[in-house]
Amino acid sequence: MLVFDSDCSFCDRAVRFILAHERRSDLLFVPRSSPLGLRLREEYRLQQVESLLWIEDSRAFVEWESVARACAYLGGLYARLARIARLLPRPLLSAAYRLIARLRKRLARPPRRCLLLTSEQQARFLA
Repeated sequence: MLVFDSDCSFCDRAVRFILAHERRSDLLFVPRSSPLGLRLREEYRLQQVESLLWIEDSRAFVEWESVARACAYLGGLYARLARIARLLPRPLLSAAYRLIARLRKRLARPPRRCLLLTSEQQARFLA
């Protein structure tokens, strides 16, 4: 499950990227400001965290680890990149994630068109 900021263009583009490149289609998406998103962030005591939140096997992963989990989910080259990233020092990965998070509004322009989901994809977006 991926909890994301639906008001953030960078997060929106990340969700679009995952939908376009996934090999499986079992990932659920939850907007962080939805009732379920708020409840999940409270359950995992992550109310103050402004990061993608990856939930897997009753564990929550944030920051670079959530991105690595998303890459692993995508498989192929993305999974290999995630494995390589895990070889780097955690403080370096965390600093890189935080830098991108701080600049995300400048890095991603709003999408030019609305995200059009298939009915199968729509069913994977929980509120």
